[in-house]
Order: sequence, then C-alpha cells, then structure tokens
Amino acid sequence: MTLLLLKLLLVPALVVAITLAVRRWGPAFGGWLSGLPIVAGPVLVFYAIEQGTAFAGEAAQATLAGMSATAAFSVCYAHLCRRFRWPVSVIVSWGVFAGATFALYAWRPGLWGSLAVTLSAAVLGARVLPRTPPEMGVAAPPRADLIVRVLASGTLVLVLTALADRVGPALSGLFTAFPILTTTMAAFAHAQRGPAAVVQFFRGFLPAIVGFSVFCSVFSLAVPALGIALGTVAAVATQLAVHGVILMRVTR
Repeated sequence: MTLLLLKLLLVPALVVAITLAVRRWGPAFGGWLSGLPIVAGPVLVFYAIEQGTAFAGEAAQATLAGMSATAAFSVCYAHLCRRFRWPVSVIVSWGVFAGATFALYAWRPGLWGSLAVTLSAAVLGARVLPRTPPEMGVAAPPRADLIVRVLASGTLVLVLTALADRVGPALSGLFTAFPILTTTMAAFAHAQRGPAAVVQFFRGFLPAIVGFSVFCSVFSLAVPALGIALGTVAAVATQLAVHGVILMRVTR
C-alpha cells in the first residue's frame, strides 16, 4: 500500500514543483530542472524494489540509451514548433522518439555505448537547436494545467511498473525514457508562451541530459553492488554535482 501511494504521489508532486518553478524562473531553468531524474529516478527505484537490483541496473542502462531518443525528440520539437502548433509538434516528435527507440532496442549498445551515444546526442542536439524566435506574450495557465501534468506522470509510473516483469529490463528502461515530462513542459510552453519559450526550454534541457546520463550510469553500477539505498544516494549525489556545473554554464 505504501509503495502504491508513493507511485501515485511522489512523481506527480515533483512534476508540480517543476511546473511552478518554470512559472517563477522561466523555461530555460525549467529545462535544466527537467534534466533531473524526476520521473525516471523513482521508476528505477520501484523496479529495484519490485523486480530486483539486477533488473534495475539493466533497466538503468536502457534508460540511459533511451535518453538519446529523448534528445532526438527535443531537437525535432524545437524545429517543428516554429511552424506548427503543439499537437502536430508532439505527434511528429513522438514518432521520431519511437523510431530511435526501436533502433536502440535492436542495437542494445550496453552501458558504455549508451553513455557515448547519449552524451553525443545531447551535445550535438544543443548545437543544432534553432535560433530563439521573438518572445510572445505569456498567456495565463489554464485551470486544467496542473491536473493534466499530474495525471500524465502518475499514469506513466503505474503503467511502467505494472508492465516491467512482462517486457523485461531492456524495454522497461527504454520506455522509462519516454519524454512524458519533457512533452508536457514543451507543449504547455508552446501553447502558453510560443516557440521562443520552447527553444529556451530545450536550451536548458539538452545540456542537462549530461547530468541525467551520469545518474543512470552510476545507478546501473552502484545499485546492484551497494543495494538500493546506497546505490541511489550515490547516483543522485553524483548527478547533483554534475548538474550544478551545468547550471552555471546554462545561466551564463
């Protein structure tokens, strides 16, 4: 019962916190925050609790690889948003993510291959983002804004953990990289603030994938070796150190 409550409350609460931070400090800072393991971190811990640490370690490797597909999603959305409204941008970008994920599942690059691919995708993706278009006026957030984000994130957590034992660690990890938080942040920024906010969001998010990659790498090695608690602490602490450096670069 406790684990179910955590699934229902923890990730949605973190998503709400990110949303409020974006409204307070802007989309670029929100992109940096979205690079924290807000969704994937708790899901990987749930995998470790329910499926075992070896399963969670393999899933973390696959999540690491899947973040390169998320980087492809991000670049695609950033370019599409300048010409199309958010529904078209989301659907086409999800198609790009799905194609990249299928290729990664067929390839299965392993830990170091996944790290190399994802870091390359993050660095290259940040370089090929479009120029920031003129800023539009900021629209008031709709009343259903937070509700949609909470329901989307909570549903993803429940679905991923329910299917884990059926699909195995590789697919579970790749599905964990599904950009549900990234999509909601980008789509709402697109609808409420225009393409400029979307590009700014991804300018913060893509460099932050580097820190996320560090988290997944350490998690995949530390949790099977040290256990869930110590392994997760080691992964989070390492990422926070890297993420702090990235924040300084982003704010410059």
